[in-house]
This record gives sequence, C-alpha cells and structure tokens, in this order.
Amino acid sequence: MPHLSLLQLDTRFPRIAGDVGSAQTWRATLDRHVIADLSVWKVITDAPREDDIAGVKAVLATARGDVITTSCGFLGIWQDRLAASAPAPFLASSLNGLPDLMARYRTEELAVLTFDAETLSAPAFAPLLNGFAGPIVGLLPSSHLKQVIADDLPELDSARAEAEIIDLVAGLMAQRPVRALLLECTNLPPYKAALKKRFDVEIFDILTQIHLMNPDIVESAFL
Repeated sequence: MPHLSLLQLDTRFPRIAGDVGSAQTWRATLDRHVIADLSVWKVITDAPREDDIAGVKAVLATARGDVITTSCGFLGIWQDRLAASAPAPFLASSLNGLPDLMARYRTEELAVLTFDAETLSAPAFAPLLNGFAGPIVGLLPSSHLKQVIADDLPELDSARAEAEIIDLVAGLMAQRPVRALLLECTNLPPYKAALKKRFDVEIFDILTQIHLMNPDIVESAFL
C-alpha cells in the first residue's frame, strides 16, 4: 500500500472525510507530521517569511511517503524551495497546478476559491498566482468554516459549512459564471460533491493534483 506524508499545520479543528488531514480521504496510509507551533496565521500572511517554515523543512527531510503534501495551500509560495530538498515527489498546494488550468481555460472561465482572498491577492503571492486575472473568492469572515479554522475550534457543523459554501459559489455564478473552480484551501474538498451537484462546474483541488502524481493514493469518492 502506498504512503502519503502530510506536513500539517499545528491545529486541532476537525478534519472530516475529504479533508487532506482525514485518513478517510486516502487509499494510502496517511503519515501525518504536525509542524509544532506553525499556526494558520503564520502561513496565511501577506508577508510570508522563510524563517516561519523552518519546521516544515526539518520535518520534510524525515518524510517517507510516496508523495508528500501539506495542509495549507498558502505554502505553495515555497513549492520550489521545499521540493528541492524533498526525498519524494512533493506538492505544497493545489495552486501550484494553476498554470496548467490557465492553459486549459480562458480567464473568464476559471475562479479560485480560497480561505482568504485578501491575503492571496497580496503582492507576496503574485508568483504563486502566475498572472491569474480571474475571480479570487474567499470565505466570508463570518462564515462558520472560516471561524472554525481561524480560531482553531474543536467542533465543525459540516452541514452549515456546506450550505454557506454553496451560497458563496452561487453568488459567484450569479455575477460571473465559470466553468472551473480551483480550491486553494485543503479543508474545502469535503464539500466538492455538493458543489458538483448544484453547479455545472469542474472542480480541481489538492486531491486531484495528488491523483495526477499517483493514481493509487486518493479515494475515488473524493475526486
């Protein structure tokens, strides 16, 4: 059986099936490495510092999975530096697949759904966005899922989170219908099936990117 090494932020919020941090998401054995003291807000910042990912680098050297990934899409800004020292194929973020999607879809056909649109739009993340000029839609500050992640809460109402995410995408579609969505946040894939059922849209995320790297790792129900 293949192994997946996950470099996970130091969080306690629930990780339900479909989340990158849930063992139920994977056909592979999940080899989880929690990066001590690496909080959400140390990574999701408009001024990312390489010093803050020293723990990621240290743990990366010990990872033994067939594929290595992370639990936060904002770490994609460090893809090249981390991959250079990774002992196996490494993917920091679904956003690292954005150039391929930009080649497949016109600007008006593709949108990015992210945990924090304001931060992702900061100049520091311009290299990660690779010139993407389409919509970048963030979770609303008042939304349940954002509060659970931001405040590292121990309980998650997945039905409430799903309803709010559907409403968020419905707002996007009403203003600017797109053919494809790229989910930056690794906590969004649990709601992918509901989005596909409601909207005529292709959805790409960290799971579909990992599937391209190794087709034996992700449970098919979450692709």
